[in-house]
Amino acid sequence: MKRRRLFILIRQVSLLALILFASSQSQSGQLFNPALDPSTNNPTSNNTTDRLIIKFKSTAGKDGDPEYLTTLIEAFTGASSSVVRETFSGAHVIQLNRQITLEAMWTLTDDIARQPHIEYAEADLIMTPQLTPNDPRYGEQWHYFQQAGGINLPLAWDLAQGETTVVAVIDSGYQPHSDLNANLLAGYDMVSDGFAANDGDGRDGDATDPGTYAPSCNEYISDWHGTHVAGTVSAVTNNALGVAGVAYRAEVVPVRVLGRCGGYLSDITDGIVWAAGAEVAGAPVNANPAQVINLSLGGRSDSCPETALAAIDIARHRGATIVVAAGNNGEESSGFAPANCPGVITVAATNDAGELASFSNFGASVDLAAPGTRILSTHNDGVIGPGSESYRLMSGTSMSTPHVSGVAALLYGIDPGITPDKVANILIRSTRPFPSACTGCGSGILDAHAAVEMLTSTEPGVTILHDGVAETGLNGELMSQQFFAIDVPPDAISLSVRSFAGSGDADLYVRSADKPDLDLFDCRPYLYGNDEECIIRPVPAGRYYVMLHGYSAFSDLTLVADYLMDEPQPGGSEKFENSEDYEIPQSSLSGALSPIQVDRVGTSGSVQVEIGIIHQSIREVSVTLIDPSGVKHNLKGFGGVGVDLFETYHLELAKQPSEGEWTLQVKDLGNRGRGYIDFWRISFP
Repeated sequence: MKRRRLFILIRQVSLLALILFASSQSQSGQLFNPALDPSTNNPTSNNTTDRLIIKFKSTAGKDGDPEYLTTLIEAFTGASSSVVRETFSGAHVIQLNRQITLEAMWTLTDDIARQPHIEYAEADLIMTPQLTPNDPRYGEQWHYFQQAGGINLPLAWDLAQGETTVVAVIDSGYQPHSDLNANLLAGYDMVSDGFAANDGDGRDGDATDPGTYAPSCNEYISDWHGTHVAGTVSAVTNNALGVAGVAYRAEVVPVRVLGRCGGYLSDITDGIVWAAGAEVAGAPVNANPAQVINLSLGGRSDSCPETALAAIDIARHRGATIVVAAGNNGEESSGFAPANCPGVITVAATNDAGELASFSNFGASVDLAAPGTRILSTHNDGVIGPGSESYRLMSGTSMSTPHVSGVAALLYGIDPGITPDKVANILIRSTRPFPSACTGCGSGILDAHAAVEMLTSTEPGVTILHDGVAETGLNGELMSQQFFAIDVPPDAISLSVRSFAGSGDADLYVRSADKPDLDLFDCRPYLYGNDEECIIRPVPAGRYYVMLHGYSAFSDLTLVADYLMDEPQPGGSEKFENSEDYEIPQSSLSGALSPIQVDRVGTSGSVQVEIGIIHQSIREVSVTLIDPSGVKHNLKGFGGVGVDLFETYHLELAKQPSEGEWTLQVKDLGNRGRGYIDFWRISFP
């Protein structure tokens, strides 16, 4: 294998599970059926919709008149339409004068997207909260402390409580509650549709929840979803009242985006941007930008919508960690947005035994799991409109997500300058193993104490590195020395430490168990400039220290360390590997093909596939496994954040014969970077 140039960014993967109003899947993108009929002002069929989002190319010039879009739509459909507003990204929300079928909407967005001045066109999806109500006040908050399924929170509280941190709960708004009010900041109501809003006005600074009762879309009781989620994040604690919040010294900014029958994607994405402190037309700038954004919502979608991608990028660039639900359909999470969006932490739900909840989605986009059954939090007893404050048990990945958001807030409370990538890395790496094997459930069960301890366990003068997370903007004078350390776990098979970028000349030193110096080290490339790399293979578990020595002054250097894990299967396994390098051609329909000849007889069973791909932009790369019979198994679609892809996938191929040629197919349909297949291996039980 070539010396790997690694700069792995954590695959963010996370929004609260939401039910797609329409169960159909879009051909050109994902669609949630708005089902809001302007003529009757209430929901109609789940197979129709009336809104879309269109963005002009930056080169459109005078041809970028939004009224042109209404003319275009009328030409394609015969329906008149109107411009609702401009979104944060400069796209336009268009409302048709009537419902059309989902199939007709897909055709329309495809036709519009082909026009020379159009960057993209997509349906304005409706997303809804996903939860399963349970009996009121059953049990207590087992999800914080119970040994098998809890998040080990009490020990974390000895180290952090989330002080100075702001969490945005993008949801159905809130109802005042004496166990929550002291931790609430001013929010905003982003619901733009009159029927969904149910409050007699449009967007404004009142984020209170008037109720979601709507029999026309089978909502026979208001769920007060946002109030419940906010209580899990930051209910007031040590006040001799009710329940405790995960980050009880953090503050919550409620952003209302869900109303009757759900909420439009265009409102939700505006809510994300506003929560992060960026400008949204017509709304005042959020005076309390959020470090953590909780999205307990979602819907069925084959890929992440462009509008969501843009909003997530804006929030992340402003330092916000975005946590989302995997979904409550008991299906593969890659078919649901925003759980399948890059740049988020995607959360599955577990029960009190630490097992995957029966309703929870699962799959490659899930990063970790957290308690999501019988979760006790703040609520309201109103059936149609607001009643009296109360507490209630609820279940769903919507309930799992605020546990993770709360622990993320604990990390920001310790280190306000922590990056979203570091937060994701710590949360994912510090999880507790599942009591029994759980495929597609992420790295493990959220462990608050382990996460906080991972961030705080350091030593003076040493910066802790986290697997695949870059330290950027490093500067040093002539003869200066800076120290770092990374903890390598058991079952790691190699460690890579690399310095690059910037100007000047920094020398890289790596040593196991103790700080290196100019004479004592395990690795020292000793090259000109900042571009140096140490690869240690095999690598015993333990702490490895890194020193940057200023051979001359240097500035704006980047340092990243990562380790590659070996993941043996229970009971032993047979492994087959191809470690030859295969260049990935750009814009090729066949891509790069790396074969492995398997001489193992019998059926395949539970197959594990490990891949190592070096590439400058993993968003441009798709990965497919082709079995000996020619059947293709998708491992990774286009999308993602960062460079290089080192990942392990699990496939259930019980009846597929294992003998024959297996092929890894990697396609690159972008133009931002090049790369190659470094290695891949396949394991059979």
